[in-house]
Amino acid sequence: MGSLSELYALMEQLATMRRALVPHADTVHGNRGSLADGPAALERIRDQILSWPRHNGSFVLRAGDAGDIVTGLDYELTELERDIVFLRDGESALLRLLVRQRPRFSAQVEELSRRLSAFFESENPRAGTAGASAAEGHHGAVRGRVAVDTFVTDRDGTVNNYCGRYRSSVQAIYNAVFLSRFAWRCCRRSVMLSSAPLCNGGLVDVSVNPDGVFVYAGSKGREFCDERGRYRAFPIDDQRKQLLDQFNLRLEQLLDHSEYGVFRLIGSSLQFKFGQTTVARQDVDNSVSDRVSGRFLDEVNRLVTEVDPRREYLRVEDTGKDIEVILTVKDGSDAKDFDKGDGLTFVAGELGLELDNSRTLICGDTSSDIPMARIAAQRSRDSLAVFVGADDRLSAAVRSANANASFASCPDVLVTALGGLEGSAGRDGNEL
Repeated sequence: MGSLSELYALMEQLATMRRALVPHADTVHGNRGSLADGPAALERIRDQILSWPRHNGSFVLRAGDAGDIVTGLDYELTELERDIVFLRDGESALLRLLVRQRPRFSAQVEELSRRLSAFFESENPRAGTAGASAAEGHHGAVRGRVAVDTFVTDRDGTVNNYCGRYRSSVQAIYNAVFLSRFAWRCCRRSVMLSSAPLCNGGLVDVSVNPDGVFVYAGSKGREFCDERGRYRAFPIDDQRKQLLDQFNLRLEQLLDHSEYGVFRLIGSSLQFKFGQTTVARQDVDNSVSDRVSGRFLDEVNRLVTEVDPRREYLRVEDTGKDIEVILTVKDGSDAKDFDKGDGLTFVAGELGLELDNSRTLICGDTSSDIPMARIAAQRSRDSLAVFVGADDRLSAAVRSANANASFASCPDVLVTALGGLEGSAGRDGNEL
């Protein structure tokens, strides 16, 4: 019988395997390298998952002392199947599969590609001024006209299909090829900015893009690694840091209770971010009873109040699935939550990213990504925001933040459109 712990160990193995295969998987100019046993290795992982017991089509997995949970593994299996097709039969076969899986896929990709091309491929007299920032990147200065100065994107739900378990959300090979192809050919600098932690089960661990292509920024941009792997973090004053550390210790003690141990395993699980802590209280399968989930939320709120009685330094946000305990930052004489706009400003300042009067592409999928779109619009009329899966309310909010807004129905449409764009210049003139 399978377990969540076994699933996560298998996904770590899969991440290592995919990182090794990505450099050999580009098909655009016939650059497929030796894939050796790649497809067969992925098939073995798929078949191992498929061997686990099921009930009414869903998998039954052990969740520690909490017993069994019944869950679908749609993300894990779908991305495995797509990678197998991609490695075995090539990019055209994968695109045919995506067309079969998603109605109007081709038309949506073509429409978004036209919008992106119209916005970014005209002559840009400022393009030649950004060489200094490009030189900081791993691949050196950029030659010729560049389509995008700075590409900043959220990950989950934006350029990566959503997975109900963050530790299982290992990036697919085809996704890494498409994204990195765009970043390499069309962009001076590329940043993946997520609310997830950077390491220790975070953004870096579930990403399989080639080294040196992306800056990875976790914890809403409070911490990041540049293209050369150099780590930097937003300064936090000692008093705030000590309060969050104290809360984290108390939270771990609470999770040691057998009734609450399941929250280490399901959904977002337990994530110690830089300046923020996230812990699941439910998952997409509603694996935990409302009674236990509600009681756990009450306990977390009690811990926050005990550590910070006046709620000056710690804020609690409950999404219904996750509990977010957020360390505030000073805003003049007041305190505010650190958002992704603050993160983008910090990362841009540290790395000298081209945001002012430059071509910036911001991609997101929720209201938490809007501050990035707003910052980009404030600093340049040549910024474009592309949001994925937005309803009418979110679409209106995005347009209010950035008048240059476009929309995609799902991450597959956005990533395929990006991967198909012909860049006017790559870094050092190389392709993936």
